[in-house]
Amino acid sequence: MSAHDTEGEGEANHELSAMLSPYVRGALEHWRGAWHIARRAVADYLLVYIVSGTGRFSVGDETFDVGPTDLIWIAPGILHEMRGHPPKMFVAYLHFDLVYDPLCSPRIRSGTAYAAGDHADMHPPFLRQPIAGWRGKLPVVNGPAIYALMKQAIAEQRGARRPLCVSGLMLEIIGEIATGLSPSATGARARWPALRRAAERIRVEPEINLDLSSMARAAHLSDSHFRKLFRETHGESPRAMKNRALMQKACDLVLHSGVSISEIAFQLGFSTVHNFSRAFSREIGVSPREYQRRMLGG
Repeated sequence: MSAHDTEGEGEANHELSAMLSPYVRGALEHWRGAWHIARRAVADYLLVYIVSGTGRFSVGDETFDVGPTDLIWIAPGILHEMRGHPPKMFVAYLHFDLVYDPLCSPRIRSGTAYAAGDHADMHPPFLRQPIAGWRGKLPVVNGPAIYALMKQAIAEQRGARRPLCVSGLMLEIIGEIATGLSPSATGARARWPALRRAAERIRVEPEINLDLSSMARAAHLSDSHFRKLFRETHGESPRAMKNRALMQKACDLVLHSGVSISEIAFQLGFSTVHNFSRAFSREIGVSPREYQRRMLGG
């Protein structure tokens, strides 16, 4: 993929994101014994992730087996049937609108079934690619990364229920699906587990020094090829991901840790609280203390 292709793809993604205002109507992950949902259509979008267990689904005219790490996308009005095999299945799902409608979105219950075809409550067709082409079992290479975001959205929807946070997570999920289906990610399929592990390590421990050479060796790649594939599959460089994850962790610590800003700076590997505050302000737009004051009302 050339720099020109990447730039064009980025512009298209910005245009797509401007068209979306996701609304999550229902969200859950749970164990189910042998189960069956008869053929039906729903008014909203349905995203299903199989964590464990097996089953057999049909979406439209396509019938397929499902198992761990499979991701299923079902658009509004599309007839589908779902069956989980014994002994049990752990499944996560999200019912959502891509575009919020103040008249329908809050009113229609999650999972309300209809006959296929037009219905007054049906989410209107979304014709913009690549989303318009998604149907059934999606051959994403990054299922676990998508599931991690789904877990966050489910927890937020069923917990604090902060609409902006849930909507933002849905945008991340859609972006992650697009990444997992992109030609660059598909081309890197054999390397994806190592690239995913590298990204997870960065996200979980962003304060650790970034050792690109060891990550590249784990993926059996040169440093330069690793950086190239990482950017193409994750949409940003390892260092950009580290900086973003570090500030996300900083926000969490500032709000919930109960320790001083100086201690947070030390925990995150900054040599001085001034350097930390400057990095925080550059990324978040306000100082740590101002962020704390605004979010907690202190």
